[in-house]
Amino acid sequence: MGGAFPPLGPLTPQERAVLDALAARSGRVVSRSELARAVGVADLSERRCDSLVVAVRRAVGADRVLTVRRRGWMLVDAA
Repeated sequence: MGGAFPPLGPLTPQERAVLDALAARSGRVVSRSELARAVGVADLSERRCDSLVVAVRRAVGADRVLTVRRRGWMLVDAA
């Protein structure tokens, strides 16, 4: 995948950073703390990371960002 996406609706810089971080780890579960560190929001509320993932899910499609309960999220290839 390599992080290449078709033009998306407007994403904030943090949302884009989440998408890029998930894309760089495509097919692998990324924990909340790992994602927060990669995006630079580790000092914010842990729920901020959740809301960023929700925005990314809206942009790329809910089926592309899987929630792996108690572990994190994973970006998957489009079917």
